[in-house]
This record gives sequence, structure tokens and C-alpha cells, in this order.
Amino acid sequence: MRRAVFYTFAFIPTFLCALAYEVNFVGLDDKDALKALKDVSDLVKLQDRPPASINALRYRIASDLPNLLKGLRAYAYYDATIATRVENRGKAVQVYLYIYPGPQYKLGPYEIYHGVGCIDLAGELPRCGVISGEQLGLTEGKAALSVGIVNAELSLLNKLAHCGYPLAYIDKRKVEVDMASKTVNASVCIQEGPLSKFGPSTLFGLKDVHPRYIERRFAWKEGEIYDSAKVEETQRRILKSDLFSSVLVSHAEGVDSEGELPMKIRLTEAKHRSISASVFYATVDGPGASAGWTHRNIRGMGEIFSAYGEWSLRYWIGSAAYTKPDFLRLDQTLKFWGDISRENIYPYLAFTYREAQRIERKINPKTTASVGLKFEYIDVSESASDGHYALLGIPIYARYDTTDNPLNPTKNYSITYQLTPYQSVLHGHEHFLKQRLTGCVYFPLTESKWVILALRAQFGSIVGAKRENVPLPKLFLGGSLDDLRGYKYKTVSPLKKNHPHRNRPLGGRGAIFATVETRFRVTESFGIVPFFDIGTVTESEYPQVEAPWFKSVGLGLRYFAFFGPVRFDIARAINRRKKYGHKNSYLDPPVNFYASVGQTF
Repeated sequence: MRRAVFYTFAFIPTFLCALAYEVNFVGLDDKDALKALKDVSDLVKLQDRPPASINALRYRIASDLPNLLKGLRAYAYYDATIATRVENRGKAVQVYLYIYPGPQYKLGPYEIYHGVGCIDLAGELPRCGVISGEQLGLTEGKAALSVGIVNAELSLLNKLAHCGYPLAYIDKRKVEVDMASKTVNASVCIQEGPLSKFGPSTLFGLKDVHPRYIERRFAWKEGEIYDSAKVEETQRRILKSDLFSSVLVSHAEGVDSEGELPMKIRLTEAKHRSISASVFYATVDGPGASAGWTHRNIRGMGEIFSAYGEWSLRYWIGSAAYTKPDFLRLDQTLKFWGDISRENIYPYLAFTYREAQRIERKINPKTTASVGLKFEYIDVSESASDGHYALLGIPIYARYDTTDNPLNPTKNYSITYQLTPYQSVLHGHEHFLKQRLTGCVYFPLTESKWVILALRAQFGSIVGAKRENVPLPKLFLGGSLDDLRGYKYKTVSPLKKNHPHRNRPLGGRGAIFATVETRFRVTESFGIVPFFDIGTVTESEYPQVEAPWFKSVGLGLRYFAFFGPVRFDIARAINRRKKYGHKNSYLDPPVNFYASVGQTF
């Protein structure tokens, strides 16, 4: 018992005498170098484990100095010195590190040698041309950062692999620091190896996917000069299919007698079937649920079959779709689908039966276009314009997108154009053309991209038929999840003034919608978005700027999940409308609530 008591009291003084301290870096204005010093400093890392005495703290300081000087040299401060001072005052001991960095050394010429003995300067290598330090990111006269010199070697090997030398390696390297001229001269010796060609390919790991599906995605042909860019493109194409969880493309360690490099592709197949289900609540639709089933590898060639159903108090839909990738060529998709839906909202009750197909093509990484054919039968009732319609349409779509993220764009812009000519099957003389042009632009207002100004403008037009001959669901109706938030759902348009169905929207043939959002990311997980919507919907075929404009304001909350932002918005109509024939009754609610995945646009 005495022994236990002795050990307890022997421990307490050590615990109570631990010295809390703070570290102060003084004299270094280079923010990047200062951050690097704090990352490598044991003084900073071990602050939550303070030493027991002032002497132990001094020992920790002395042990940390070599790491700090090494960090300064990595940022080309080769003449740097550090002085220290310890002040025992206040609640915590103050540790001052006075950094005298001296001049930051500059890069001299970066020289590349090759050949036996590393005595020959690399001139023009076959198919590679002249490779200079500038091309590798090393500009003579710039700061001689160690990371830049290391990255230059990696860039050099990548360039050699790009022009046919995948077996190249770094034989020797030399870095000389000239204290007199305050420069760093670096050189490297490469052994480029043989000029290589793509050889035969071997696939590993395939189970349910047909080898021909993979082979069609090869960006190279056997016998072509090796190019690492084509290897990367092949890997991207295979991963894009969503049929594989991992793809590793490699090559043999040497060429064969024909100068060809055998290729190896190791694949891990993902699950090809999936089931989804969800429940939700929306202010427009009320409570609801959805379920879906998808098979992404019908017949082993990446063809997709899916079925989906969604139900709520005001809306339900059932659909089935078949998608065939690589239709006639890569990056071209053929899709067939059909659906049946019922929509019971304030403007109308509509049953829609649709069968459609389209060909979609990825023209380049920024441009997508599609053309299709669809048949729709629409039965509209309980509206200001009831009717039965059978329509044949040719939807045409084009999009140019330079943004950086489809769910959370932070820079650049996108332009989308949709055009669909419709022909009535029941009445041969009735036809119309619907088109919509949408432009979005994003301006990062801070370097960290935590404040984004997002702007969108939409222009819509329906020409070729009178309003009453166009199904009400095809006309423009403002007020939704992303335009004129705050107004009653799909009611912003000319309204019917007389009975029956007074105050029901008539729909419009011309429309303009615009939105301004300032997206503030407050933390890694949350952000706020004040927004302003403006728009007009008119009876005329083309938008009219002199027509009455509707405006709404609101505030949104964003939760940034791993798959993208989740959106919660509350909006209020500025031009809240009174019902015709009702002095104290409003058509639009005091506020509207919205929730969805992804930003508004």
C-alpha cells in the first residue's frame, strides 16, 4: 500500500510541472516556406505534450533546429540562420524563433545528359525533340525550390514515355549550390532505353464483361509507337463505363524481338446490378417514395437496362429505359425509353404517355449533342385549357460546358440550347417549335473559391401555333425548384380572369428567367447562398422585356456531402399576386421551401 501511495505522489509533481508553451516564428515573410516549417516542426507538433521543465523545452528547441534549417533549404534559403529566445511569463512559456533567411537562391541552367558515361548533352531525341528545363517547369532565374527540381525529373520521364521511351530511367543526378553567385545548378543523366512500340495486350480479372468491350476502348493500335497519353486515355475510357472499380494499365519490363512492349491490363469488376429506394417530402408534391433497378452490363457489353418508379400525392411516374454505349462509334450512345406519368398540380391534371429514342454523342470533353425522336400522348384536364394531344417531336440538344464540377461548379461557364419541333398526329395542320437557350457563368471571388458569384439567364420561345393549340404542360410556366422560387409552383404566366377555372395559369409562349446567387462556403461542410430570381412569361411567341417582371428573393443552406452539395432553400415572392375576384386572398404562399441534390445550376 505504501508503495502505491509513493508512486502516486511521485507522478503528480511531474504532471503538474508540465510547461505549456507557445511558438512564435519571426522574420520569415515567405508564406509557403513558413507553412512548411510549421508542418515539420516538432515544437509545433508536440505542443499538446509539453515538456516537464524549462531545460527539457530548451532541449526540444535545439533538436528542432536541424529540421527547420532543412526546411528553409528546401525553399532555397541556403544562408538561413535561426536564433532562439525563451521567455517564461504569463500562462504559457513563449518560444521565439528568429529566422534570418538571407537571399533566396535562384535556378541556374538545368542540363540533361544521356548515353554511356553520361557525358553527352541530350539534344534532339528521336520523336521527342529538344527537352529543356523550361518545359519541365524549371525557369532559369526563378527560386530554386527542391520540390521543383524533383518534379522536373518526374516530368522528364513522363515526356520520354509520351514520345516512345517508357523504359527510360534516371541514371544520375547532381545539384550544386554556388554560395558566391547564390544560384543552384542542377543536372540529370537519363538512359532513355529503346524506342518502343505497343505490343500485344493481356487482360486480367474479367468475369462478366466481354474482352471485346475493353479492346474497343484501346486508344492505341498494336505496332504504334508507345505514347503514355494513349495509355491514360484508355484507362479513362474503361473507368468511365462504371463497370470497374479499378483499372491498372502497365507494360512488360522490356521489349520483344520486334521492338514491341507487351501490355498488361488488370481489372476489378464492380457490381453490375443495383437497387435504389428513397422516401421524401416536398412542399409541392407532399410525401412520396421512389424505387429503381438497374443492370449495367446486359449481354456483357456494357448495355444498360433500368426501371424506375416514383410516387407522391400529386405526381407519379413509371419508366423503363435501355441504353447501348458505343453505338456505331465510341462516345456515342443510343437510348430507348418509355414512361407513363400523372401530374396533378394547381395549373392542370395531366396524364402523359411517352415513347422516345435518341442518339447522344460526346463531340469533345466540353461539347455534347444529341438528336432523337419521340411520341407523346397528353391528356390535360382541370385547367384553363383542357384537351387531348398526340405529338411527334424531334428533340435536338447541344451543350458546351467548361465548368469544373457538374454538381458544384466554381468557375467558367456553360451554354445549353434545346430545340424541339412538334407535329400534331391528330391534326395535320397544327405544329409548333419550342426552343430554350440557357447560359450560366461562375466567378470565384476569392482565391480559395469559398465565395462564388453564380449567374444564369434563360430565354424560351414557342412559335408556329396559337397558345390554345399547344398542350399546357409544353407551355412556359414559371415558378419551380430553380426559377422564380417563392411563387406558387408552375403558375407564373398570364392567368385566366373569368370563370371557369379563374386564376388558373394559361401558360406562355415566350419566357425570360434570370438568377443571381452568391455562394458562401462557411466551413468545409456548410455554406449559405443568398439569391435573387427575376423573370417574365408572356403570351407572345418571343420574350418581351416590356412585359411585367416577377421577382423573388431567398436564402439557401448547403451541406457539402461526399457526393456533392445538398440544397435547402427558402424563398419569398416580391410581387406576390392577389387572386382575381378575391381582395384579401393571395395566389402565392408567404414563403416556399425547396430541397434537392446539387446547386441550383
